[in-house]
Amino acid sequence: MIKFFRKIRYDLMEKNKTGKYFKYAIGEIILVVIGILIALQINNWNQNRISKQLESQYCKRLLDDVRKEKVKLQGTLNYSNQVIGHANNAIAVFENSPDSNPNPVDNLIDIYQASQFHKPNPAASTFKELIASGQINLIQNDSLKTALIQYYDIDWTQGWSFKLENRYRENLRGVMPNDIQNEIRTKCGDIFIKYRNGSVASLPKTCEVIIEPNVAKSVVEALRKDESLKKDLRYLIGNESGKLKEIKLIQAQLNDLLSQLENVNND
Repeated sequence: MIKFFRKIRYDLMEKNKTGKYFKYAIGEIILVVIGILIALQINNWNQNRISKQLESQYCKRLLDDVRKEKVKLQGTLNYSNQVIGHANNAIAVFENSPDSNPNPVDNLIDIYQASQFHKPNPAASTFKELIASGQINLIQNDSLKTALIQYYDIDWTQGWSFKLENRYRENLRGVMPNDIQNEIRTKCGDIFIKYRNGSVASLPKTCEVIIEPNVAKSVVEALRKDESLKKDLRYLIGNESGKLKEIKLIQAQLNDLLSQLENVNND
């Protein structure tokens, strides 16, 4: 095609048709410019298509992460509720409440389980990848982008209630007889409930331990005399209650993010 246009120019020059030559040359330049603009437009269209595909893939992965995050949050909430339940039973024993469980073996289980602690891991791999690769701007929906940044900007597992020192755990495990701890730890330790590609931790609702009632009674009586243990347990109950409030606020924020991601993925 270029040779064809070049031949026409040469013919015009040889015939001394300079005016027509310049007009033709200008027309040829215009055609070249139009060709370049068309090529750029095609390139831009192709780039936009690739960006849209990447955005769609990331939004699907983000939705999967947020759904996993929702399960993790609920699992953490349930775990804290279980710890608080055992702690309330244990404090009733420490304070000689008439409502306390008369079974000393059950008392020991409650006292130990109140010291349990679970550290969850947030599902944030896709968002971290978007930030690290500088591709966060692939997300064209400004509201969704803002919601993602606001939610993931602070790791909820690093919130104030998760960082509070658990002095009860340290104190109890420093004074409770080791054989008693091993028995309860072995029979009443965390169980893991599977979901999709992950799992959440939970404490068993019931567990059977082999501890002689008279031995259990003497250990409970010794622990009950420890005023610092009782004080630390009261702090723990307050801290876990604060954690519940914090998690519920995070859940509300996460539910909004989940709704936006579902809408984007359904479009």
